[in-house]
Amino acid sequence: MKPREKIRKAFAFEEVRPTPYSVWYDHETMLRLDKYYGGNAWQARFDDAILRLIIDWEPQEPIDENHYRDVHGSVWKRGETPHIIRPVLEKPRLEGFSIPDYTPFLHQAVTPPENIHEPLPKLGFNDARALIEKEKANKIVIVQFSCGLFECSWMIRGFEDLFVDLLKNPSFCHDLYDMLLERHLQLVDELLKLGADGIIFVDDYGDQRGVLIGPDLWRQFIKPRLAKLYERVQQSGKWAFQHTCGNVFDIIPDFIDIGLDVLQSLQPEAMPVYEIKQHFGNELCLWGGLGTQQLLPKGTPEEIRAEIRRLRRELGRGGGYCFSSSKPLMKDVPVENAVAFIEETLNPTPYEC
Repeated sequence: MKPREKIRKAFAFEEVRPTPYSVWYDHETMLRLDKYYGGNAWQARFDDAILRLIIDWEPQEPIDENHYRDVHGSVWKRGETPHIIRPVLEKPRLEGFSIPDYTPFLHQAVTPPENIHEPLPKLGFNDARALIEKEKANKIVIVQFSCGLFECSWMIRGFEDLFVDLLKNPSFCHDLYDMLLERHLQLVDELLKLGADGIIFVDDYGDQRGVLIGPDLWRQFIKPRLAKLYERVQQSGKWAFQHTCGNVFDIIPDFIDIGLDVLQSLQPEAMPVYEIKQHFGNELCLWGGLGTQQLLPKGTPEEIRAEIRRLRRELGRGGGYCFSSSKPLMKDVPVENAVAFIEETLNPTPYEC
């Protein structure tokens, strides 16, 4: 079977062996592996079941060499981790504020990457359409929708102030989320024209401890609007994927309730991934699960190989699973660990299968 057939069966909760996989890594890791293998031919050995594309739609207006303004009007300071220094809404009031139509930004010219694995390709609309047509006979192709409702709201209002508003100014927050939902539905409608197999919504709801705003506030402000986004995708016969980092164990039943097809990331440092499979693996497809925070950078090659076998064996049981790391392999992963990940992924043992 082609990877596309394998993953479609797996996402229909049919057990598929070897377990379907997808692989991703950052630019520096790619260069280190090129050096280790003596070239880039190792990349051609992969036959990922899922190809994930980013359609670049988030313009940045330069202010000076250290600052820029985002699509909503908030001012950010550049750096390894950019951060907001002045949100566009400094008070919880919407008078005179509007959210721009995002869809024109989808059609901006973007220089395509030379390597579609590096680490997630950012493409222009037409380049994405062409790549989807080329690849979808062999694998399923999804397009990334970032940033989500929650992240956009704190980018507009400021992180801490948004948290206060959720408790003290709920009417303002509901109005803001309704405005964002309208724009995000427009984005979904435009992205569906690409002909991909699904859309992956990207919105980090959790930290290592749990849901950032707590399950109750998430259910009040995010859940009903997220349900409308999933519904819009599924009305077109496509899959709805959700990426979220951190511990979202408490709201997994809510994802199922509003019809999510595939939950991605599954950080084992934050959530018990095997318990997720045990409790929810018959209702929700899972993608990810190999730790990039502890195991890949700090474990031994033998430990990495053993965990890959366990994930593919146990989470793959009964279908509903695509193996991957929870994040891309990054520069803190020793090359011997990255090689162990690659070779074990490509060469599953009979015990694993």
